[in-house]
Parts: sequence; structure tokens; C-alpha cells
Amino acid sequence: MEIKMAMTERFRDVRKGLGREIVLASVAGVLIVLSLLFEHLFHLSPVFFVATYPITPQMVAALLSLSFTGAPIIWGSIKGLLRRETNVDELVSLAIIGAVILGEYNAAAIVAFIMVLGSLLEEHASGRSRRDIEAIAAKHPTHAFVLRGTQFVAVPLEQVVVGDRVLVRPGDIVPVDGRVELGESRVDESSLTGESIPVDKVTGDAVYTGTTNQDGALQVVALKMGEDSTYGKIVHLIKEAEDQRVPARRIVDQFVRWYTPAVLVIAGVIWLATGDIFRPITILVVACPCALVLATPSAVLSALAYAARRGILIKGGRFLEACSDVDIVALDKTGTLTTGQLIVKEVFPLKGNGEVDILALAAKAEAGSEHPIAKAILNAALAHGLDVSFNGQIQTHPGLGIKGVDADQHVAVGSQRFLERIGLSIPEEAKSAEAAIFASGKTPLFVARGKEVVGLVSIEDHIRPESCKVVKQLQEEIGRVVMLSGDSGEVAQVVARQCGIPFHTVSAELLPDQKQEYLRNLQNEGRHVCYVGDGTNDGPALAQADIGVSIGTREDTIALDTAHVVLMQQGLENLSLFLALGRRTERTININLIFAISFGFTMMALAATGILTPILGAISHNIGSLMVILNSARLIKFKF
Repeated sequence: MEIKMAMTERFRDVRKGLGREIVLASVAGVLIVLSLLFEHLFHLSPVFFVATYPITPQMVAALLSLSFTGAPIIWGSIKGLLRRETNVDELVSLAIIGAVILGEYNAAAIVAFIMVLGSLLEEHASGRSRRDIEAIAAKHPTHAFVLRGTQFVAVPLEQVVVGDRVLVRPGDIVPVDGRVELGESRVDESSLTGESIPVDKVTGDAVYTGTTNQDGALQVVALKMGEDSTYGKIVHLIKEAEDQRVPARRIVDQFVRWYTPAVLVIAGVIWLATGDIFRPITILVVACPCALVLATPSAVLSALAYAARRGILIKGGRFLEACSDVDIVALDKTGTLTTGQLIVKEVFPLKGNGEVDILALAAKAEAGSEHPIAKAILNAALAHGLDVSFNGQIQTHPGLGIKGVDADQHVAVGSQRFLERIGLSIPEEAKSAEAAIFASGKTPLFVARGKEVVGLVSIEDHIRPESCKVVKQLQEEIGRVVMLSGDSGEVAQVVARQCGIPFHTVSAELLPDQKQEYLRNLQNEGRHVCYVGDGTNDGPALAQADIGVSIGTREDTIALDTAHVVLMQQGLENLSLFLALGRRTERTININLIFAISFGFTMMALAATGILTPILGAISHNIGSLMVILNSARLIKFKF
């Protein structure tokens, strides 16, 4: 909630500030018109004198106009200097002050008015991006209808606790992450996934904060609220992404530090060489590097807004820029190239046990795990009406298996390597069953009780429909595509063959830390790696990669913390879109920078020759800034 409120307040402050500037600029504009009328039409005499200096109505009107527009610019420059920060308003401030000293009050007032008017136009041009981001933050509700006694009453979201029953009426925005306890409906999850087709929800299904209930009423048991919810984390990520500075922005900041002193020197030289004070004043106006400063953030903000509307969450602009450097994409197998919706295909009992016995034993060990394999086993056990309660201790070995102890009964479920690591031997009949499972392209899991292997479970997964197409796109656009899997080599090769990934680029039976080490070795060779995983056991590799992309993490909010980019829509389809958007953003930033620098120096040359006046210089300066913003805004309508 605090995240959402902070973000909403930020945009509200922007709107208030914008409204105040519009009013002040309007008053200043009227005063400028009056000043020009007084000077050129009425030729009014001084109304009074200050130390023999004549004070005319034209001067009063111009100075009043400056108090509304020029004074804030000058004050902003002074505050920047007091903080020892370079401020882009310094040059314009000097130009305004210089014009006032020379008695060119109308020129000073008009320059200040045009600069403020230009900033208002810039805000309007970049407003689309901010409105898109604000719309995301605004979908976080502030109240929920919670069951209190026998009635549902509206309470602030801060008072909702885990386990509360929440009523979500048709048309309501879901206020919590939770599980449907009663009711059926369709829910629009486009705010999370970018997918416009509503999702059917029935008892037992998960619903998420920020999504919109459409048809029927739902009663939902609250599981996560506020900042802990999926949507809360998303809003937090968007806020962080907007605040982060990208490499190009830091370079611009360094450039501006020496740019201002250099411009002052150039203006001084022109004054000494020509004796015309208006030329250096015009140089100060056109040299204000607003277009240069806007070149990067305007492009990044547009790209972030575009991505967020399509269910692509990017933690910062630097990951957009990094897309241009990526020369290898590493793909996880389970949940990435495959659907990750595993099912138990077959059970192989040994030692005289029955299939149901093996399934019940495996389910007890997996009862406390959230791993996709555990869910597959538990679903199969529940389908057979088996008791899957487990009150013992569970020890998970990421990438290998799971071990549990219940009422002095030791149960282990996992790969052959896992069983051998904990000191169990694999009988020949179990190895034969394992070979048969491998031959069918499925994943074998050994089930052991005590010191004895009592059976195997065959786990089946399916290739995502879009995997082959995406792999081909990546191979054409990036070049090298590799697959990293914790599964066996046999199963990994089957998936690789179906997806069009060469066998020699497949690495199997990797533990999470081994995937991380694999990526580190690539980076030590000078490669720039994008790693794509589903968030399950992929944390180290996601963090190690230059760009770590996680897929479909509405339930696994931990991946929102470890990945650099999150594709909220299940599937790989948006991966190529994200990489293409990043490359286009980098290209847009470069175009902006080249234009801003060349335009600025061209205007300075025209000012030095006397072709531009201070007023024309202010107009030209704002045209340059608007051109940069409009070029960046094209990213909002990016097409891939």
C-alpha cells in the first residue's frame, strides 16, 4: 500500500506542479503582452523615479512577468549551486540576468516565458508514458469487503490479515492475493500479464491483486496483501526502474559538469571578439543542454511504459541498454522451454509394492514443497484419493531431490545422483526402469524408503507451443543459444532436439550453483549473457547473468526480487519482444544524443554569428527538446 500511495502521490505532485506552472505562465504571458503594448503603442512616460532612474509601466509589467517565470529558473540554479550540483538552468539564468542588467526587460521576460512554455510542452509530450505507469499504480485498491461476523464490511486494506475472507464483486479490482473459496467468475489479468483474454476462476484457483473481476461474485481467502502481494511488488519494481539511472544518463551527467564552464568561456570569447553583448546572451540560452539531459530518461520512460502494458516488468533502464550487448542466450529447460505443468505419467513399483503405495510415499515426502515436481506428485496422489499429510521434517536439496522423516520413517525422492549422494545403492531392476523412462523422453524419480529403493515415478512435461519459434528467432537475432538443465542428459537432449537447439550447446544435470558458474565462465570469456528461467531454483543464475529474465511468476514472487526482467505472461513469446525493445531503446537514445549535441552546437554557431536573437534562441532551444521527446515517444507504439 505504501508503495502505491508513494507512487500515486508522486504523479499527483507532478500534476499539481504542472497546473501551477500553467497558471503562472498564463499570467506571465498576459503581462508580456501588456509590456509590449506599453512600449510600442502607448509610449507611456515614467510613472515614478528610483534614484533618478525612470520606472515605466512597460518595465513594471516585464519585471512582474519575470517574477512568475524567470525567478523560479534562477532560484533553481542557485539551489543547485548551493548543493554543488551542476544545473541545466544555470546558463539560461545568466542570460536572463544579463538581459535585465542591460535594460532589455521585454527580451528577458520573453526568454523566460518561452523556456517555461517549452517545459510545459515537454511535460505534455512525455505525459503519455507517465500516465501509463500511473495507471498501473492506480489499480492497487485501498479497501476490501471482509467478512466480519455474518456480514461483509468495507475495511482499509491495512486491516486485512492472512486468512480473512474477502468478497470480490463483479467489476471490483481484486484487493489481495488469495485463493477462491466460493464462487465462479472470469478475471481480467491483463494488468499482470498483458493478456486481454479473461481467465476462468473456480473454487481453489488463485487470484491476484490488481486484476479485475468480471462476471460473478467471488469469496477469496486472503494470502498476501499490500507490498507482499504480486501486484505490490510489481508497483515497487516500476518505481525503482523509473528512479534508476542508466549508463548513458551517467555519461551525460559527467558531460554536463564540464559543458557549462566551457560554454561560459565560449560566450566570453564571443563577447570580447564582437563587442555585441546579445550574442553571448543568446549563446547561453541555446546552450542550455535540456535536450541532451532528456535524451536518455525520455526514451527509457517510454520503453518502460510500453513494456509494463504488455506484462514485461523491467527493473531499470540499464537492462534495456544491456540488450544491445547480449551475444548469448541461456535457456533453462523445465518451465521455460517446457510448460512446467508436470504430470505423473507412470509409476514403477519395485520390491512387491503397489503403484498406489509408491505414489503415497512420494507424496508424503513432497507435501511441504512448492517445486513443480512436488505439485505433480501431489496432484496425482489427490486424484487417487490418497492422504498426503506429512508431519515430519523435510530437507530439500535444490536440483537433486527431497528427503523427509515422519514417525521414524525415512523417505527420499529424487534423481539417481541424489540417492547415491545420501548413500543408497540403485538395484539393477531400478536402473532398467530408469532407462525405459529415459527412452520415452520423460524424467525418472527414484522413491526410497529407509535404505531401500522401492519404486520410480515417471514425470512428463510438454514443450511450450512457441518454444521452437522463439529459439529460431533468438538464433537469428542473437546468434548463440544454449540450454542449461538440472535434468538428465537424455531428457535434456530430447527437449533440445524438439526445440532446434544443437546437442553440443546443451548442458545437463546442473545444480543451481553450477548454472551460475557456467554463466560466470561465459562472462569471463567476454560474453554478455541473457539467462531465462522460471524462477524455480534459478535464483543464482538469474542474479549472475547480465540480464536475468524470469517467466510467469504470479505465484513465485521471490523471482520478482532475483530476476532483472519478469515476463508476467506465461510463455516465451515476450522474450524476443523485450530484447528487440531494448535494442530499439538503445538506438533511440543514441539518436537523441547525436541530435541533441549537433543541434546545440549548430544553434550556438548561429548565435555567435548574430543570426539568432535571444528570443529566437529560446524558441530554437525548446524545439530541440521537443524533438527529442517526440522521438522517444515513438517507443510507446513500438511494433515487433
